[in-house]
Amino acid sequence: MKAVVFILLVLASVKLGHQEYLYRSATRDAIVAAYQERAARACREDARSAFLGVTPQAWNAPASVQLMIGKSGLDVQFWQVDNKLWNARYRNPLLVLSAGSPKGSVYCEYDIVNAAATVTRM
Repeated sequence: MKAVVFILLVLASVKLGHQEYLYRSATRDAIVAAYQERAARACREDARSAFLGVTPQAWNAPASVQLMIGKSGLDVQFWQVDNKLWNARYRNPLLVLSAGSPKGSVYCEYDIVNAAATVTRM
């Protein structure tokens, strides 16, 4: 009897985990599809793109697109909830597009909430 209960618990856990995975991946795909064109346009318009050797066409077909939550470069600790940059660090969604250039990889972080792009080389 204990084995049957254990197997049912494992099956329920697998089912819930798979549903959560499907929900998260579908949500990620929908957000990327909705904002990728806006992000590419903002990355093309950033003045640093030309300076870093990336053509405007490179942002139309980026090498990779990732959805991230929060800009990791900001110096805000998790417990500093009164800081004006807390939402930007831990809450705002970002699309990170990467494009290759002769000098190396160039990344564009598009802040969906503020509709602003930042192009950097890493």
